[in-house]
Amino acid sequence: MGKHLGVAYNLRLPQELKDKIAESAKELNRSMNADIVARLEESFLRNESSVPPRSEVKIFHLKNGKKRVVYGKLLNNLSLDYTQELEQLRDDIHLSLEVLSGSSFWNSLKFFNKEVLVYKGDNHIDVVDNGEGSLGWLRVEDHYTNEYMENVNNKNDR
Repeated sequence: MGKHLGVAYNLRLPQELKDKIAESAKELNRSMNADIVARLEESFLRNESSVPPRSEVKIFHLKNGKKRVVYGKLLNNLSLDYTQELEQLRDDIHLSLEVLSGSSFWNSLKFFNKEVLVYKGDNHIDVVDNGEGSLGWLRVEDHYTNEYMENVNNKNDR
């Protein structure tokens, strides 16, 4: 890309913002223009990257000794009972997505041309774009712990 030959654009900024940019440009030893361009490009890259902006993880200890790990960019948008059976949880996630699809939030996630499916495997649930793989929106994984394995072994010993 011809970054050096840019298109001129007249821009109005609040004074405080202009001062921040001037300071940042000076620190990074670049022009204010270069600083603004770099910051804008970075913000677009951040939005396009597959890493969720709030990459938080929640862990639930299930009664059977399994640990359930839940993560993805919708984690904090859905308030679900993550300790229920995977079957019911899948249905709840599906319902949540249907409700969200009617909201402006759905549009901000660019759901349009995706065929969104809530996929349930033996030990996990993932929100996928059909045939395209994980969307990184919400993933639920059950992990076996030593406690779980001991419970299974104890039952087998009886």
